[in-house]
Amino acid sequence: MVSPLAGEKKKMSLVKKIFIGLIGGVIVGYILNFLGGTENPFIADYVFPFLSFVGNLFIRLIRMVVVPLVLFCIIDAAVSLGDIKKLRSIGVKTIVFFLASGMIAAGIGLVIVNIVKPGIGITIGEMANEITVNQIAGPYETILNMIPLNPFTSLSSGDMLPIIVFALFLGLALIALGEKAAPVANGIKVLSDAMFRMILFILGIIPYGVFGLMAVALGTYGIKIFGPVLKFIAVDYLANFIMVAGVYSLFLTFIARVSIRTFWKHAFEPWLLAFSACTTNAALPRSMKVAPRLGVPKEISNFVLPLGATANMNGTCIYFAIIVLFAAQLYGVDLPISQQILAAGTATLLSVGCAATPQIGLVISTTLLTSLGFPLDAIALVAGIYRIVDQAHTSTNATGDIVTSLCIAAMQGELDREQLKVAATMTPADIIEFDAKAEEEVILSSNV
Repeated sequence: MVSPLAGEKKKMSLVKKIFIGLIGGVIVGYILNFLGGTENPFIADYVFPFLSFVGNLFIRLIRMVVVPLVLFCIIDAAVSLGDIKKLRSIGVKTIVFFLASGMIAAGIGLVIVNIVKPGIGITIGEMANEITVNQIAGPYETILNMIPLNPFTSLSSGDMLPIIVFALFLGLALIALGEKAAPVANGIKVLSDAMFRMILFILGIIPYGVFGLMAVALGTYGIKIFGPVLKFIAVDYLANFIMVAGVYSLFLTFIARVSIRTFWKHAFEPWLLAFSACTTNAALPRSMKVAPRLGVPKEISNFVLPLGATANMNGTCIYFAIIVLFAAQLYGVDLPISQQILAAGTATLLSVGCAATPQIGLVISTTLLTSLGFPLDAIALVAGIYRIVDQAHTSTNATGDIVTSLCIAAMQGELDREQLKVAATMTPADIIEFDAKAEEEVILSSNV
């Protein structure tokens, strides 16, 4: 008897398609740059607009679905936990884990930028010897901004953190109402499942979106983007590498007690997707398939991963810490350790509020430098290559979400160790079959 999945097993995996799109985009981008890039009228007027359209179409589709996905998924995950005590336990552990890992990430960035000093020896304009660095404000205003004045305004503007706070409170209220809230809870579960079905439709164009985004970036800036700020790029990538290869490995080994090899066997795909698309929203659907394969219960992964897509920004923390000291070094400003630690704390809180969209770190870092009193020449220096470093940030962010889900599940004593053993031996065909069964369960549950 022929398995109904036999035909599907012969299809090329999504990770291979994404990798082909990524490499193809780099090759085409360099060719376009060699042919003149933005200086070539035909390329500037016809080729780049089309490639940008392909890339932006993918991003727009992701952004279209991510707000309702996060809203319904977090409410559903909160309700599925069943009682407020369990929600409090998982929620508190998750938020503390996010903040702690964010501070560690920012600390890594500070240490490396102090050692390498990428801003020393670079002169941009006239040196501002009389810069007065403003004192960093306390975190109260940032925390207050997490609470929506009007949740509908937050939904329409895509302000993710207030949406998450509102979803958590609504989930708590539905749990407290008990059986009376069952019809609403069931409806929210159906809507959550519907969002995942929409994501499945969008996944098909990911390789084309990745191709378009990479071709435009490399075609516009070419190899010269690696020139003036090569040390900045190296510091940023080194810090992210230490976070991913070092800190995450420690978390996996000593907290989750998960094989690093098994983890990367499954987590490489969302890492690559986040690296290519520069948005954790793009990696979120794949991450939510990977976590159950690694033994994370869906009630935990459906809570931690959407929350992490906005609130767990370790790579972005690294960038914020680096850009502050990079600017200080450019202008010869000596930031004391106390001020650097405050900057790291502010970077962590700012990263928690970042929307999971490309270029958002560049926008937020402009706000950070302005609040500190620095000129924005440092931002101008890195703006051209921001996408290159943002790939490191975003892939670190997305990987951290999966690591956190494993750690929280382990701390709750709910990580499925038997499924972990299965995950270690899965073939690509087994992974396709596992994901297909999971999708079938979603469809069946939404029909009940």
